[in-house]
Amino acid sequence: MAVVLPLPDAALVDRFAHGDENALIALYRQEYDGLLAMAREALGADLAAYRGKIAHTAMLDTWAARERFESPLAISAFLEEAVKQAAHAQQRKHAALHHRPGATASSHLSVPDVDGAVRALMDALHTPVDHEAAVREAREAQRTHAREHVERVVDRPRWMLYAGLALVAAVVLYFGQRLLDGMSRESALDAALNSTDAQVLTSGNGQRGALTLRDGTRAMLGSDTRLRVPSAFGNTLRTISLEGTATFTPTPAASHPRGLPFAVRAGALTLTAQGTVFSVRHFPGEEGSVLSVSEGAVEIRHRANGSTYRVEAGQAVRFTEAGAITPLDVGARDVALAWTRDSIVFSATPLRLVVPELVRWFGMNAVIADSSLLDRPVSMRIPLTSSGEATDALTRAAGLAIQFGKNDRIEFVAAPPKVESTKRR
Repeated sequence: MAVVLPLPDAALVDRFAHGDENALIALYRQEYDGLLAMAREALGADLAAYRGKIAHTAMLDTWAARERFESPLAISAFLEEAVKQAAHAQQRKHAALHHRPGATASSHLSVPDVDGAVRALMDALHTPVDHEAAVREAREAQRTHAREHVERVVDRPRWMLYAGLALVAAVVLYFGQRLLDGMSRESALDAALNSTDAQVLTSGNGQRGALTLRDGTRAMLGSDTRLRVPSAFGNTLRTISLEGTATFTPTPAASHPRGLPFAVRAGALTLTAQGTVFSVRHFPGEEGSVLSVSEGAVEIRHRANGSTYRVEAGQAVRFTEAGAITPLDVGARDVALAWTRDSIVFSATPLRLVVPELVRWFGMNAVIADSSLLDRPVSMRIPLTSSGEATDALTRAAGLAIQFGKNDRIEFVAAPPKVESTKRR
């Protein structure tokens, strides 16, 4: 089961982002156990003793990037990624030093308790770094590794060298054949997005958050949203997948070392940014998804049939899994993406669709208790501020009443008919 870090409160994140070391200490104490568990999961059993070191490194990296954090979700996502990166670096280091699976060379390490971890963190922050010594140490380690590698190769029997060459040739032939057989970039992206190394960024019901991806792209997530970010994102690829709704402000392709554009997969379609700001709503199971472009342009491409459609700034479209694309007017766009302006909108929307949206955006526990009400139309705009205001607005707009079931569940029922009062003559 994947480890999930607890979300800090917004006030703590704000203090952290402004360089408050007391906020750093409070955050480290709050997240320490989760960081250790996440590091153990990323390192594997053989290197689990390094989990304290990984937590230490991840928190230092997060402190160094503190100015970019705008929300609890952003800092939690960065911490998760920092743990994975530090764990991968530790694994690569051990592989380079020829540690065999099952080795216990790290068993002498101890994992500090949270008080010891905090002391070590503060010592690291306030102890001057001897950069020249660090460079000398790294160079010496490289020379030692190269010398040991040459000695091992020279000492191997000749038949092992021949076997190794044959194995290399077989591997080259195998993967060459795979390429010739049509291993496309799309299938490589499929593998990257579905890999267990991919980072998953989520916002639950009633949560929204802003974060910055590794390439500098900013993302604002709506409620009940999930992003999958491949481990190679920002280096050899810039494609992520989306389930939910988000607004993206990508770093331009011209700023990327390889000139790669930013792209979002939404079901069977890929949305590629061309110097733009854009919003997407794609919840699997809904009849259609929505793309609205604020700046620049976005190309929609159906990956199965190769068809493309260009959406310019100021335009919005609805697209389906089959590739059908329909332009949207301002009203329809407002209904789909009003959350980007801190509200949600319904226009003659059946009640059976309205209540799940309230559950999504306010995190409330609510159902429609009377099935005869499911198709009752609802038209209203409500701010994303209070679940109480939302339920009050719905009861007025749809002629409903509220009763409470088990576990304080809100149950919407038809409001009783109004009784007109009569005046005495």
